[in-house]
Amino acid sequence: MVDARGLRPVAAAAPAAATVLLAWSLLERPVSSGAFVVLALLALVPALPLGIRPRIAVGVGAVLAALALAFETWPHRALEHAWAALHDAPAVQAPFDPLAFPTLHGLVACTGFALALAAVLGVVSRRPTIVVAAVAVGVGFPATLLEDAYAFRLGMLALGSVLWAFVVLRSGRLGRTLPGVGLAAVVVLAASAAASGGVAPGGTHVDWRGWDPFARGGGTGAFRFVWDANYTGISFPARPTVVFQVRAPKRAQYWRASTLDMFVADRWIENLYPVDAGTAHGRLPADPLVPGRDEKPGSWLHQQVTIDGYEDDHVIAAGAPALVDGRALGRVSFLSGGVMRAATPVRSGTTYSIWSYAPEPGPRALAASPPRYPASADRYLELDRAQFSGYGTAGRARRIVAMFHDDRYQPLWAYKPLWRDAQRLTARARSPYEATLRLERWFRAEGNFTYDEQPPRSVGVPPLVDFVERTRTGYCQHFAGAMTVMLRMLGVPARVAVGFTAGTWKGGVWTVTDHQAHAWVEAWFAGYGWLAFDPTPGRGTLSAGYTFASDSADAVAALGTGRFLDFDQALRDTPRRPQAPVAAPVEKQQGVAWWIVAIPLVPLAAGCLVLGAKLLRRERRLRRRDPRRLAWGVRAELVDALVDRGIGVDPDATVSALQRTAERALATPCGSLGTALAEARYGPADRAEAAARRARGELVRVLGFARSRERPATRLRSALSLRSLRPRLTPSAR
Repeated sequence: MVDARGLRPVAAAAPAAATVLLAWSLLERPVSSGAFVVLALLALVPALPLGIRPRIAVGVGAVLAALALAFETWPHRALEHAWAALHDAPAVQAPFDPLAFPTLHGLVACTGFALALAAVLGVVSRRPTIVVAAVAVGVGFPATLLEDAYAFRLGMLALGSVLWAFVVLRSGRLGRTLPGVGLAAVVVLAASAAASGGVAPGGTHVDWRGWDPFARGGGTGAFRFVWDANYTGISFPARPTVVFQVRAPKRAQYWRASTLDMFVADRWIENLYPVDAGTAHGRLPADPLVPGRDEKPGSWLHQQVTIDGYEDDHVIAAGAPALVDGRALGRVSFLSGGVMRAATPVRSGTTYSIWSYAPEPGPRALAASPPRYPASADRYLELDRAQFSGYGTAGRARRIVAMFHDDRYQPLWAYKPLWRDAQRLTARARSPYEATLRLERWFRAEGNFTYDEQPPRSVGVPPLVDFVERTRTGYCQHFAGAMTVMLRMLGVPARVAVGFTAGTWKGGVWTVTDHQAHAWVEAWFAGYGWLAFDPTPGRGTLSAGYTFASDSADAVAALGTGRFLDFDQALRDTPRRPQAPVAAPVEKQQGVAWWIVAIPLVPLAAGCLVLGAKLLRRERRLRRRDPRRLAWGVRAELVDALVDRGIGVDPDATVSALQRTAERALATPCGSLGTALAEARYGPADRAEAAARRARGELVRVLGFARSRERPATRLRSALSLRSLRPRLTPSAR
């Protein structure tokens, strides 16, 4: 039977390993609880009461099993999957869906396992520094990625697990353990009371996540956004910052700031006209393009918006705003398209409520929506100076072709390829809705487009034409801008909407960061008004309520017997023209999550630093020209070798006493070394130089023989030991 005392390391290390893996499991939603429980058990395997060789063997087996479990493949292929996950990590916000990112799940699971294993090994070797470091990194980093959502509870668990490990290991009997456990519980409860008593950052504290050290006066970061289209490239800050929070139902929405409704030269711009002005309190002016907005106020979507790092005069809202209660906003201008602009930029801490009309028509109803457009929709069928007729109007294709030969519309001639593509893609469409879906799906999935925040620059043609016809590489403004141009050419009223994607929902609140800034398409349908469509791959992921999107099963069913699912076969039958080579492309460097690399590199760099310091000191000591000083260096190296192996040495020990200590500790004769060292230090001056050199050679022999008989773990432990680097008294000459 196994002695209960042999299981003490397992009991001591279990809370630390469980806490670390719990912290990393929270990066996923839903949590793969079974996998992380198994990983915690595997991390505890090296703590079992085994000999050194069996412990190494089962430890290696546990690591291989953890790799296979995390990546669901053979261990030798885990590195390939981990490398692929490194490129996904910077673009994915926690918590993430492990089913959508299986390789990233494997990377998270392996990282948590590695840190839990480090904590367990620290407990087994009785190294409190290793335990504290492993738990601190293993808990602190996930809490940071989760924007401190679990920081308080994880911090308490981390503190308790470390105190538990120390108390259990240092107590010899159960009776002695209980008082220590009670003291640890008191410490944890006291820290909990202090934290809940207001120590957490509040309104008068600096929130470090939004702090910008380069801003004047420091403080929290606030962002001003330029909403007009720009196709030269964008870049998001490496660290996301919360810009606002919205208390709203768990149905994902786009949070719109403005609309770009005019196409001038080669880009979309904001060209809104004022409708009314006043205080932000009461109903918004009626909008002829939002039918039925005021018919059922009880169905309006209520949002309570709290501004954080957003500093802009555009008021954030979902859908078509109908009622606002925002006295803190001051005077507000109500513009066309349901856009609101405050007289001064909205400041951090401002809270206001908005009720929006957000229709949820089914795809079948949209497919039956007739192409009847009021006169107020005409401005959403313009491109530069050209006015397009509505979808389905007789002779409209002939009139558009004539535009491309009319000198009055010469700026529009460059966009003829987009018109040809729009015609080809929607040739089988039976309604404006189906035409819109076909374009959306082509951009999102069927057209071989690539999302890139630093795409190649356009050469000789307008940016949107270059994007669609040549590079097929761009970001949200390219996708939304090109689709809106094509919709207007087809006669479907459309505009570019700008603002933010839904964000992260938790506890009834959507949290939105600057990384969610986005542009999408709003198309108008009779009976419903403006509806959102998102052609950007990977950006517009909405909830199941977004049933009128091109990847919705409801939309497919509504358009007839599933044939819409394979409409892309018609596109495959149409030969795609070869893409022109891109001149001097601007390649986007694949980002690697620095924190994943830093976790193994930090201890490796620390170990290299320790070894380098010791080698440099050894070189200086054993290269002295003066024989007496060389003898002192030989003695100091011998003392340090003993100290690093845990042998206590008196700083003033005589050479003979040091020789006896070395023979017992290193299990090798040291008589020749002691004789040469004594002669070099205390003998005649004419023989000191030869004796010192002989002592140096004997030191190399003794230490080399000792290392050859030591286990690799012992050699590594002594090489990385910091004991010899601590300041000690310089031995006096004897």
